[in-house]
Amino acid sequence: MKIIFTLIIYFIFNSTNLYAHELWLEAKNYKLKNQEKLIVDIKVGQDLIGESYPFINEETEKLFFQTSNEILQLKQNDGDYPAIQQKVKVSGTQFLYYQSNTVLLEYQDFETFINFTKEYDLEYEKSDKKRPKEIYQRFAKLIFQNEKGNFFQSSQNLEFEIINLNDPYVNEQAKLQVFLDKKPFVNQTVIIFFRNDKEFERTKYLTDEKGMLSINTSKKGLYLISAVHLEKLNLLKKIKYDADYFSKWASLTFEK
Repeated sequence: MKIIFTLIIYFIFNSTNLYAHELWLEAKNYKLKNQEKLIVDIKVGQDLIGESYPFINEETEKLFFQTSNEILQLKQNDGDYPAIQQKVKVSGTQFLYYQSNTVLLEYQDFETFINFTKEYDLEYEKSDKKRPKEIYQRFAKLIFQNEKGNFFQSSQNLEFEIINLNDPYVNEQAKLQVFLDKKPFVNQTVIIFFRNDKEFERTKYLTDEKGMLSINTSKKGLYLISAVHLEKLNLLKKIKYDADYFSKWASLTFEK
């Protein structure tokens, strides 16, 4: 228990140091049969290299599976490490969802905020040079399956979500669509990170007028798709959140 408590304190203390980096779900194994255990790390970092976090209920708003037949709400214990450990109850394609609670941060300086906006080509208030405060929230998703696949297209379950339109495990071009508030995420930057034992790639894409994009998934390795939306808050929301901006981060991971 002492080790778990120390881990929780460490990650809570250090969480704001990684605020402008990606959060993703990374599984030990992406091909699982019925009754096998799915073991997943909640990771935060850059370029698919990051820290693995324990599970903390206070930081979690939603955690669930979507199968072809139902949505299954999941529970974890505080301090579970790896963060998510769940027995698979059905075979075929499944999606794991994790949504964090909102977190408030204050940037160390204005330049750090500018560098963040440049990475994802985000708009901000250029005339305001003060150090901004920001609320942020994470919407993470992972697709896994057994050897036989049985792919299905997931429903829109999160406020900000990346949807698979085809099976990335059997197609060399993964077709994706991004939604924010049930509407297509149109003409926005999406970053694809890829890693295997021999190479790393980081590629920017732009969604089309339907919020869609197609990416090359011909190589064996881990894929992370990441999108960010930045909203400048109006007066009422500034008072509500005590912040200047609200950033929302969507991620999707799978491994071929």
